[in-house]
Amino acid sequence: MQDYRQLFQRQSTTWPLAEKNYQALSEVVFKDLTIDHIRIRLQFNPGRMTSSAADTSKDAIRARPCFLCAKNRPSEQESLTFKAENASISEFQILVNPFPVFPQHFTIASTEHQLQAIHGNFKSFLQLGKSMEDCVIFYNGPRCGASAPDHLHFQAGSKGLMPLESDYGQWKKTLIWKGQDISVSKMEGLLRNGWVMEGPDSTELTEAFEQLLDLLKSENPASTEEPMVNLLCWYQNENWICLIFPRKAHRPKCYFKDDDTRLLISPAAVEMGGLMVAARREDFDKIGEKEIREIYGDVSVSEKEIDLISKKFKERKP
Repeated sequence: MQDYRQLFQRQSTTWPLAEKNYQALSEVVFKDLTIDHIRIRLQFNPGRMTSSAADTSKDAIRARPCFLCAKNRPSEQESLTFKAENASISEFQILVNPFPVFPQHFTIASTEHQLQAIHGNFKSFLQLGKSMEDCVIFYNGPRCGASAPDHLHFQAGSKGLMPLESDYGQWKKTLIWKGQDISVSKMEGLLRNGWVMEGPDSTELTEAFEQLLDLLKSENPASTEEPMVNLLCWYQNENWICLIFPRKAHRPKCYFKDDDTRLLISPAAVEMGGLMVAARREDFDKIGEKEIREIYGDVSVSEKEIDLISKKFKERKP
């Protein structure tokens, strides 16, 4: 599907807000840290302040119009329709994200206004990964990074910026189950915990993901809310690669401090992928190995919990 690239080229020259902010990307500053042989990339990007500091409480969401609904979008913002096959929610609008992290950054919003939820929508997520072949597709759960938890959406960003994607094959994973055409592995030694699914069969991948999601849900059966999870997906060599990051907190402790140790870092899928975005220069300058370890430790589920769910997952499988 080439049209999304044409949409980007058009919007980045005809929509003043997008044009300004994509030009400003040339001025963002990067630095790389290596912790336990794992690369973490920091990006100083003041254009992301709105997202980093967003109030996503239920009261705040109710008080504002949904910016992903067509009737509330800027008049300059164009859209491209994407139709997923054999998916519960089949029609989405591809939009250029005017507050970018990536050289090409898109939001893919459901045509209809409905709650952010991955259950039943994972197959659409995979199909986007195959159709937008030069992008990583990502999903932020409604309680761990979604700036519009009231409207189903994914995002897509240029490949090559997130270390876990660009360094794939260089970091360790341990196989926990192999199906007919896919594998499910546990991430190892990455400071944050989760699973990797890989394979060419979207149906088998979807079934495995839904089982993992059900097991995460079973850890808190009284809750009616979706388990906290961030997802990354990309397509290469005729295979999907999906990273699943269960979460235990929306924001790390440093976000809420009231002294000079405060860091306005709000991890979502991009940060879990190893690209830590700082909207304030002082945060970018302060973040080192200690802070990275604390941030991931505060928001990631424990390795013990991953092992427990992995064991239950294997027991369910033939």
